[in-house]
Amino acid sequence: MRKKIKVLQVAPLGAGGVTSLILNIAEKIDNEKVQFDYLTFYDRKEFNEDRAKALGGKKYVVPIDHYKNPLIRSLFKFFYAIKVIHSSEADIIHINGSKPYDVLVGVSAKLAGVNTVFFHSHNSSMDNENGIKKIIMDLFKKLIPIISDYNLACSDLAAQFMFPSQILKEKKFTVIKNAIDVEKYRFSEEVRSEYRKKLNVENNLVIGHIGRFMPQKNHKFLIDIFSEIYKKRSDAILILIGNGELFDNVKQYVEKKQLSKVVRFYGTTNEVPQILQAMDCFLFPSFFEGLPVVGVEVQASGLPFVLTDTITKEVNFSDLVNYLSLEDEPEKWADCVIKCSELKRNRSEYPEIVKKAGFDISEETKKLTSLYEKYAKK
Repeated sequence: MRKKIKVLQVAPLGAGGVTSLILNIAEKIDNEKVQFDYLTFYDRKEFNEDRAKALGGKKYVVPIDHYKNPLIRSLFKFFYAIKVIHSSEADIIHINGSKPYDVLVGVSAKLAGVNTVFFHSHNSSMDNENGIKKIIMDLFKKLIPIISDYNLACSDLAAQFMFPSQILKEKKFTVIKNAIDVEKYRFSEEVRSEYRKKLNVENNLVIGHIGRFMPQKNHKFLIDIFSEIYKKRSDAILILIGNGELFDNVKQYVEKKQLSKVVRFYGTTNEVPQILQAMDCFLFPSFFEGLPVVGVEVQASGLPFVLTDTITKEVNFSDLVNYLSLEDEPEKWADCVIKCSELKRNRSEYPEIVKKAGFDISEETKKLTSLYEKYAKK
């Protein structure tokens, strides 16, 4: 009998989209063939930690939280990771990266004796991608084909951002779509009524957003858009799901705009499928994304989706999607949101569209399992 392949996923166990994808795959993968463990950099209890452990995964920690100096933090991360990765006895290390610098964990893995490194791009841009930072990231980008045995990306755009030209030209990567368990998101009028009552928004226009409070997600502009919506629709409510380093800043900005009574900070939750059904439109003005998992979830629930035109068109697979430019005024975004929310659709039909577009978790899990089996070196 062939030995089970042990895969060490380098991913946080918080409430983000990457974690959601990895755990969705963990739930579907044949655990007689593949076992996921997790390497994180947070020495604290994380939102999805119990879910990961319930699926048989172990959490390994390289605790960098308390190092404020970037150079010291990077050096500690590199050397301490060697020890931790070695103790995991992984056959494959699967790096879920948002920037080329993340390949450094792959160097640690090779020094720790791991034979196979997968590098998985989940992003399509970076904050302040210029000057010395860009030069450094370009150097790390050149390191990827040396360290990584195989490359993955959540979209073609994410591959173009992360990988050097030789990987792109030779097509030495596979797109693993940010797939979901589609049936969890199928719209139900009963669920909608239940959660609108629970949220006390039975008679409101409910606008939603899910995302970490960080610069990439562009919350300030999101609040500006909602301010315009509220001027036109006094029954409007904004629900913000997530947490993050800019939470207090965003809350202060909401207070400054005198919107505290109509903006709900919901925190993190395991009830995303149900809350999406309670919403009337989803607003997503990020500066950049790889391929947002939440964009797939939103469409599976039949919810109109208004997003930035810099986000990959690979998420545009239904008539729910509406792209706008960040150069457009907040009022234009507001008009689009209101118009989209008023269109009548059969929301329960959209899971079939999501499946047809290739975002069903079962198929992507099969594809990834095949790659693990092919590249695992015994």
